[in-house]
Amino acid sequence: MKNKTLLLLTLAAAFAAAGCLSPIMFKKGAYAMDDWETWTGWNDAYGSHEVLPDGVYYRLTDRQDDTRDETSDGYSPGLILSRELMTDKWTVDLEADFKLPPGQIKRFSYGIWVGGDASRPSMGNPSAVIKVVAQRQNGPRPADDSLTLYYLPGGKPFPVPTDAKVLRFTRSGNVFSAAYALNRKKFVHLFSVNAPPAAGAPSQKFFIGGFAGGPPEGAYARLTSLKINGRETLR
Repeated sequence: MKNKTLLLLTLAAAFAAAGCLSPIMFKKGAYAMDDWETWTGWNDAYGSHEVLPDGVYYRLTDRQDDTRDETSDGYSPGLILSRELMTDKWTVDLEADFKLPPGQIKRFSYGIWVGGDASRPSMGNPSAVIKVVAQRQNGPRPADDSLTLYYLPGGKPFPVPTDAKVLRFTRSGNVFSAAYALNRKKFVHLFSVNAPPAAGAPSQKFFIGGFAGGPPEGAYARLTSLKINGRETLR
């Protein structure tokens, strides 16, 4: 056993010296997205993501649109990242921050998408039976700098403070709810909606996409924590 351990350590040192191993591979708490799905943008050119030591970054591209599945009116479908959710009872807690310089409208849409199996979880995909969506945006007016939550079909927007620390999405049977917390402890309930069609839907996902009406000027979302039933999934 001692000789085997010595051999493994020697090999690891040799690979590291040759540049074959990255220190981030062994860093405690390193971010990862191994169990996420990547739905590329049109021609793989609209939107990008990157896993860095301080979080998972999603960056916008000019004229990408999270409501489209085909190119039209000068806009193209953008990158969507998603993670499948299991069972009909869960709690998803998201922590993220955003860089959204003022200018033309830019937004990130993220939340829960329930619908057809193997369907692209875009905002406009008709296979969805319910969507619980948060939208963080900014634009040319001070009032455009906002965070809202709503459900589709039929839900009105609920304003949320832009400095909210955690957004919480829950499902219990066919009832979907949303809440937020400013301090990671005390949650403010926003709404609950009963969606019977969700019972027969083969797929449910947490997703994130985005829209940029012009040059995004470096806009990004940085995801730092995604807990499902209290278990961290990004690290």
